[in-house]
Amino acid sequence: MSVAGRKIGAMRLDARAALQCHEFLHKSFAPGCFDLTDRADESEMMRELKRQGDIHEARTIEYLHTLGLEIHTISKDQGENENERETAKALLNSTAQIILGACISSTCEKVISDVTGIDTSSSIRVSRPDVLIRVGEGADGKPRWAPVDIKSHDPINENKSSKLYLAKWDSFLPTDGVETVARLDLDDAAQLAHYHEHLRTLGLATEEGFVGVIGRDIETIAWAKLSETALGLGGKAGDAGTDYLVKFDIAKKIVAAAQARQKDPSLPAAAFSALESDAKFGCGACTFQIICERELKNHDGGAGHVTLLAGVTKNVQAKYFPDITSIRDLAAVAGLPKPAEKHQVQAQAKVLDKAILLDPDKDFLIPEFDIEIDIDLENSLSAFQDSGLTEVEGKDRVYLYGFGIHDRTSNKDWHSAAFDSFADYSNTEDGEYQLLLKMWNFLKDHVAQAEATGKSIGIFHYSSHEKTWWRNFARNHEGKAGVPTIEEVDDFTGDYFEDLLDYSKQVALGTTGYGIKKLAPKAGFDWQVQDPGGALSLLKYKDAVDPSKSPSEQQESIAWLHSYNLDDVRATFAVRDYLRNLTF
Repeated sequence: MSVAGRKIGAMRLDARAALQCHEFLHKSFAPGCFDLTDRADESEMMRELKRQGDIHEARTIEYLHTLGLEIHTISKDQGENENERETAKALLNSTAQIILGACISSTCEKVISDVTGIDTSSSIRVSRPDVLIRVGEGADGKPRWAPVDIKSHDPINENKSSKLYLAKWDSFLPTDGVETVARLDLDDAAQLAHYHEHLRTLGLATEEGFVGVIGRDIETIAWAKLSETALGLGGKAGDAGTDYLVKFDIAKKIVAAAQARQKDPSLPAAAFSALESDAKFGCGACTFQIICERELKNHDGGAGHVTLLAGVTKNVQAKYFPDITSIRDLAAVAGLPKPAEKHQVQAQAKVLDKAILLDPDKDFLIPEFDIEIDIDLENSLSAFQDSGLTEVEGKDRVYLYGFGIHDRTSNKDWHSAAFDSFADYSNTEDGEYQLLLKMWNFLKDHVAQAEATGKSIGIFHYSSHEKTWWRNFARNHEGKAGVPTIEEVDDFTGDYFEDLLDYSKQVALGTTGYGIKKLAPKAGFDWQVQDPGGALSLLKYKDAVDPSKSPSEQQESIAWLHSYNLDDVRATFAVRDYLRNLTF
């Protein structure tokens, strides 16, 4: 992900600069100060996410062209300088209602400056808003433009301290929108604030600070005033526009310090690594991930950086122990505020390499059953949802449901459990229905069989994902033969389901998180496939259902998914066994 719109010396920062990790900026603008041998290429998953975004954007633009609007499209085929010149002319003189493909940087600014006399010599932004909408004229007779981004997710969040103005395309100006109490996604708002501020410095932005998002409902524009987009409880943390300006100013200083260090490596570091879990802009999406992870683990002579601990985000560190970066120091320090005590216990668990109860006054007991069934499902779009995209190409479907059955009255060793799965790769609604119906009846039958023979039974899963999908089954397939009601689902899962994640979170383990793939190594368990995870499973699923793939390629992907899913199930057994055998 590039944050620079020009070569390093020009220091042109794009709309993501205020959102990016400071160490990302540091390494990007001072590459000579680091060994970047292990810098990764952009992942297949990130390329797929971008492709999905491009598909949605193309679909939206195609829709806009059906509405009879005056649209000025700036061709991407011409050179960048020509693109900018055309953007400048369109911004100043176009009678179009909408500009698509705008690019605003130094060439565009110079053309505008030559006409208006506005000084742009100190400008360091580059802006490429998806859409610019003309919302009126200023006292100088020049058009006023509002930036609008096309997003493949729902851009609207609940927030009682903010306002949105929802407009349809037959009357699409923000002043025509229906006012509602809600808020734009804050990452979206920050990117839009970048475009608005750039337009403002050119004298072409709205005084009201209007910005908008066309989300998955392409027939609606969610308009907002940046000053009415509140942060924090009751807006006590300010507004999105002000927050962007503060963060952009910090980013600008980081970049300047990094550039200076690139010229003189003896200068102090411009920033330091810290674990950032944000799905869209965090470590998991960053090409420096391996390099920073090594730095974090080696911090303070190998003690490790505090953000490697579960629950210790950069914000938590800044709030409760801003002067402590070492896990060893956090474990030993006295006088921490009470909310930080659980984080100190995590540090102590890491330093001592032992499990510690977060609440020593509370009994830790994982329920035991004669028959224990572990389950884990795979749904086709889970990786996109984890990355913040709630609508992408295709329909989200359950296609694989793994399970393990352990009769503990015969053998207490979980390795004696029988493992298998139900699968459907038709990528159809009926295929999902048949799969979930088979799994639902399977679980109901095993509960009935166990209780008929006087045996207790429990069904273990990891996180609320399974319960959510059973409710989806009841909702999405309502009225079909054998489909339970939501009430029946809630009764059954309430009686027999046990979420192992809830028990895991009662114990400090010194891990970076409580995901099953973080805890399984503690239990000595590893997956047979390489690079196990939701991102790769999504790509494997796409190959499995792609008719253009050969049968052998499809079968290879199906075999990978089968192995991956059953190891997910085995992992819950392994982690539960590990937790049950802990001593405190």
